Amino acid sequence: MEESAVRGLESKDTNNRKCFSKISVEGYDTSVHEFPLKLALAKHFASCGKIVDIDVPRDFKKRILKSPLFIIFHAKEGESPVDKALELSGTDVGGWNVVVKSLPGQQMYRDPGGVDRFKGERTLIVKVYDTPSTLSKIDLQIGLCKHFSSCGEVTGISVLVHGNLCCHESKARVDIMGKGCVDKALELSGRTADGWKIVVYFVVPPAGRKLKPTGSGHPTIGVERMKKAELKKKAKMEMMDKGKKKRKTTE
Repeated sequence: MEESAVRGLESKDTNNRKCFSKISVEGYDTSVHEFPLKLALAKHFASCGKIVDIDVPRDFKKRILKSPLFIIFHAKEGESPVDKALELSGTDVGGWNVVVKSLPGQQMYRDPGGVDRFKGERTLIVKVYDTPSTLSKIDLQIGLCKHFSSCGEVTGISVLVHGNLCCHESKARVDIMGKGCVDKALELSGRTADGWKIVVYFVVPPAGRKLKPTGSGHPTIGVERMKKAELKKKAKMEMMDKGKKKRKTTE
C-alpha cells in the first residue's frame, strides 16, 4: 500500500512538472531597471500563454542586471507556450531584439539579494482618469511606470480598480524608490502626454513610522477597504444601468 501511495505521489509530481514550461530570454540592456523590463516582456509574451513568473538575475557589485532572465509559463493540456515563445525569438521589444531559448527543468533563479535591495521603497496610491475604455491592465501599468520613471526606480505596480464605468477611473498602487521620489511624484500630478490625468492621493508612511488612528487601521487595510468599496459602487452602477435599459424596453 505504501508503494502504491509513493507511486501516486510520483505521478502527481510528474503531472505538475508537465503543467509548467520554461524559457530563457536574452538581448536586453542589462543597465535598465528590472520592473519596466518585466512589464515589456509580460506584454510581448502574453499571447504565448499564462506567465507564472519572470526572474531576473542581478549583479549586486556592478548594480546591473544579468543575462539571461527566465520566464515560466503555466500550460493547460494541449497548449505549448514554449513553442509560441520560440517563434517570437528575434522580434523587436521596444528597440531591442529578443533571443528566446527553451530550457529543461522547472527550477527558477532566486535573487539572493532578496528584500534587502528594496530598503527605502515607498508606496503611492494613485488615481487615473480619462483613460480609453479599451485600455488593458498591462498598458495601464506600462503607462504609470513611464510616468513615474523620472522620480526614481519603479519596483512594482498593482492595479486595484480598473476602468470605473462613469469616468474611466482606475486606481493603482505604485512602489518606487530613490532620493526624493515621493516629492517628485507629487509634483507630477496632472495630465500625461496620452491625455490621462494621474493624481497621487495617498502616500503610505515609511515602515516603522507610527500612525495616528484614522479609523481605517493599517494602510494596507485601508487600501483593501477602498478597493471593495469601489467594486461595490461599480456593481451598483451596473445594476442601475440594467434597470434603465429594462424600463426603456417596457416603455
